[in-house]
Amino acid sequence: MLNVKTTPVKGTNDIGPFDMEIMEFVLDKIRHIYKNNGFLQIQTPILENLDLLTSGDSGDNPKNMFKTIKRGAKLDLSKENLQERDIVEEGLRYDLTVPLSRFYAGNLDSLPKPFKVLQIGESFRAENPQKGRSREFTQCDIDIFGESDNIAEIDLIISAMQVYNEIGVKPITFKINDRMILNQIFSFVGFNNEEISDVLIVVDKIDKIGLNGVYEELIKLNFDKQKVDKLVNALCDIKEKGINECLNYGVEKNTIYNLQEIINCVNKFAPADFKIIFDISIVRGQGYYTGTILEAYYECNTFSRAIGGGGRYDKMLYKFLGYDVPAVGYSIGLVPCLTLIKEYNLLKNYKKNKIALLYNKDVDKSALFNKKKELMIDFDVTVMPEPKNYKDTMLKLKKLGYNSIYKMYDNKLITFDD
Repeated sequence: MLNVKTTPVKGTNDIGPFDMEIMEFVLDKIRHIYKNNGFLQIQTPILENLDLLTSGDSGDNPKNMFKTIKRGAKLDLSKENLQERDIVEEGLRYDLTVPLSRFYAGNLDSLPKPFKVLQIGESFRAENPQKGRSREFTQCDIDIFGESDNIAEIDLIISAMQVYNEIGVKPITFKINDRMILNQIFSFVGFNNEEISDVLIVVDKIDKIGLNGVYEELIKLNFDKQKVDKLVNALCDIKEKGINECLNYGVEKNTIYNLQEIINCVNKFAPADFKIIFDISIVRGQGYYTGTILEAYYECNTFSRAIGGGGRYDKMLYKFLGYDVPAVGYSIGLVPCLTLIKEYNLLKNYKKNKIALLYNKDVDKSALFNKKKELMIDFDVTVMPEPKNYKDTMLKLKKLGYNSIYKMYDNKLITFDD
């Protein structure tokens, strides 16, 4: 017998039958609500060209990318001074946004304008796994191409709120910021354009390491102490006094008005237990964001982190088309949502209607499957032989979502509450 581990690779998870049912139930809700809001579903490949995945994103994602090794004659390990490009060929997508941009550019003439799109698919990141965060994960994205007005942001946020509300993940606070606000503050305190992307990566950790941690890390990276002092003071003032304080740090009025308009409109239509607020500490690690950025937070005693996020990326299409196309997107964090649903029993509208049809060795097979056909009008039905250990079998069936059995041999229906 081979000594092979039966546990999945670190950062990945097996999904059992009942958990798979819950996940598919949630995904069906997501599809229905997003399609009801006018989003059209597409699918793109998991494998993408390395040039595509490494261009246009100066954030952490390309650093955390899984890459595939060249195959056959293409792979020559005998070369001296081998570089990565001599060994790797493609990459696994780390999100759905970059492949979507490629799709849009390649199908531009056949798509409506604006284009409202839904994607559900697997992405991969070679990062440190933690609760609610895996190396392999399913993303549920909505994006709008071709709309520069903040109507697009409002549409995305309200649609996402409807999803969270329907699957029972609430209360939720959406926190919104704008990359233009951050860039203008960074420039105001003295950072040049070449420094801003590295500063963004550090400031993005503010929720984990705090303002003191941001200060220390920027100093360790040899940024000018005077600039760092000014930046941390600015972030502290804005966090304490609110969005209008941004005016004192070089931020344009129109940028602030744009966010205020989104906040006011979304809060007007938000379901109960949902709201959106300005938060200067929202940065988002991806380098392609150009404007509004947002994250959704579910907070309780044992869980406090983002369970979705997105933003505007108006420059993404330039590398394909030679000109900019307005674009904004939002991604629901399916893995953390399912974790919350399971731990806190949040899914109140999930109805289990499954029955096990039990038979003995002398059963009339035609009668058995006739009974199954009859029961399938109201139930999901599995046929199985009469168990030797009823207690153990019933416990297993209950864990799999079954709520009753039907004994074929004495025509008796038994629910697990009996």
